[in-house]
Amino acid sequence: MMKSMLVCVTAVLALAPAFAADAGLRQMAVGGADGAALRGIETDDIDRSAAPCDDFYQFANGTWRAKNPIPDAMSRWSRRIAAHEANKQRIRDILKEVSRNSLWPSGSVEQLVGDHYASCMDTTAVDAAGLSPLGPLLAEIERVRDVAEVQRVIRRLHELAVFVPFATGGVPDYHEPVNFIENISAGTLGLPGVEYYLKKEPAFDEVRSRYLAHVAKVLHLSGLSSEQATSAAGHIFALEKSLAQAALDNASAADPAATDHKMTFLQLKRLTPHIDWDDYFDEAKLPRSALNVAEPRLLQQVDAQLIGTPVATWKLYLRWQLLASAAPWLSAPFAQESSEFRQLYPVSDRARRTREEVCADSVEALLGDALGRLYVERYFSPAAKAKAQEISRNLLVTLRDVVAGTQWLEAATKRTALAKLQASNVQLGYPDTWKDYSSLSIRKGSLWKNVAAARRFAVRRDREQIAKPTNRSFWALPPSSADAYIDLQLNELVVPAGVLQPPYFDRLASDAVNYGAFGIGLAHDMTHAIDSLGSQIDLIGRPAPWWTELDNKEFASRSQCLIDQYDGYFIEPGVHHDGRRVLSESIADLAGVGIAYRALQKSLALHPLPVIDGFTPVQQFFISWGQSAGGAMRLEAQRELVRADPHPVPKFRVIGPLSDTAEFAQAFACKAEAPMVRQPPCKVW
Repeated sequence: MMKSMLVCVTAVLALAPAFAADAGLRQMAVGGADGAALRGIETDDIDRSAAPCDDFYQFANGTWRAKNPIPDAMSRWSRRIAAHEANKQRIRDILKEVSRNSLWPSGSVEQLVGDHYASCMDTTAVDAAGLSPLGPLLAEIERVRDVAEVQRVIRRLHELAVFVPFATGGVPDYHEPVNFIENISAGTLGLPGVEYYLKKEPAFDEVRSRYLAHVAKVLHLSGLSSEQATSAAGHIFALEKSLAQAALDNASAADPAATDHKMTFLQLKRLTPHIDWDDYFDEAKLPRSALNVAEPRLLQQVDAQLIGTPVATWKLYLRWQLLASAAPWLSAPFAQESSEFRQLYPVSDRARRTREEVCADSVEALLGDALGRLYVERYFSPAAKAKAQEISRNLLVTLRDVVAGTQWLEAATKRTALAKLQASNVQLGYPDTWKDYSSLSIRKGSLWKNVAAARRFAVRRDREQIAKPTNRSFWALPPSSADAYIDLQLNELVVPAGVLQPPYFDRLASDAVNYGAFGIGLAHDMTHAIDSLGSQIDLIGRPAPWWTELDNKEFASRSQCLIDQYDGYFIEPGVHHDGRRVLSESIADLAGVGIAYRALQKSLALHPLPVIDGFTPVQQFFISWGQSAGGAMRLEAQRELVRADPHPVPKFRVIGPLSDTAEFAQAFACKAEAPMVRQPPCKVW
């Protein structure tokens, strides 16, 4: 989404359920509210040969890393990543179970997700159908004779969420986020970014060559001769390249300020006189109200190409884009070719997915709330939600106390910060209101038909929200997801039930464990609402900086300590972190530790915990952070992270904030000269 300033915090909150019920968690000799024994830190993960004051990263989880080497297909590994994989298995288990039953009531969440999953897994039926599911739309494309009919097909594709050559969708108004407006943005390109079309380097030349071969193969599978397909691929690439030449690069396209071009419907028509916006808005049932054009130059290029590119080329382009979007859900030749080409751009360590994984991902993407209801019934009880909310409230109160006591913020700035925190919307587990799927029909036996129906349902729901107040209860991720996100514009933080699982959060774990993992992570993200990121957005969500010049000077002065600290963290000789690049995240980590520690003290005052396995509650808190944030990472992945990622590598993520925390040194009786004690310590909040 362009204007939502959506920030996925996978490095902080992208966690997931533990391996299984026998994950090896040690039980504490203290009972919870329901009489169950509370769970403690993973004592078997601790490397007792390492001194906590020398290398806490090794001490907290060194034994686990030694016993659990990084899998061959992965670039990093930890309990959290293993739990992420286990969460996927939980989802597949749910889908296998419900898909076996054919007697679910029509329209029930079990029937919807079960029948879609069953249709996806029925590869015999999918292969037998071949290309026939796309037959009517391919025939419509073939009948196109002029520009008006090209645009009619574009409208049909947009109904299917095949957004080419431009895209439309609702976003909160950048200037008045309480309003949800139509946003017209760049459409999907066949390659991941404009540089793949434009840069003249051997690596990009190779990708372009492979892309042309891929396009030709898919077109050949759809019925064109080899010669026709090869020729068509060249024409399609030329059209896509012309669009790429007018498009923003990925970094600029993600910048709300660079894509802020609010205008009226009449101005839109004047900007692109050859695009039939009247028919588009009429058929989409969109109001002719204020809207935003993210990339005016690109849209003008689309307008020019509509009259400058032969209709025959547009037909090939639309045929290709439909096939590319549908290929994963068609017969094996299409699905295999799509999967093989996607290996060029793996979105995760496990780029090659099994059919079960592909189908589970499809259900989660298209029917997220329906699957989410089944997920939370099994894996996230109301009691678990209540516990997570209790921790969240305690953290917010503590953060407000910290801000109120901060001396370097000016009084007016402090009032705004406190008001933003008071208005923070932290949503945990699952939404208060589930999505209504009563208008959606899903049936066994036709995979593409189900995919198309679910896509149309989503597009229609989005369009129905245009020109209405922004839905603050909307979730951009399903409840089963093991990722979480911050929306700085809407001042909200969403943590799905798939995240709130052991080892990150566990209703049956002690507060020392939960505050050390979930608490620090959540407090980290709460600070972004008021830090150098959140300070650019006012209480209503508008782009209006509210820190004063003096605030910024004080912040920069205090930040320099952390810049210097992380500049000194080396991955290997000659390769170290860029302290400025990781500054925002390292400040949030340090603040998260301090806030969660203070919040834990409030909890312990009401619910004292004993010494367990020789560790005090405070020691357990810090060990929990070391085990939560720590993990193994291949050297090549660390090098890549240092070059581009705003997060420190796991080792320095663990030891960095703790070495600046006096309470850590006290808890483990560290001497002033110990490696885990910085002199003087850094402190921002």
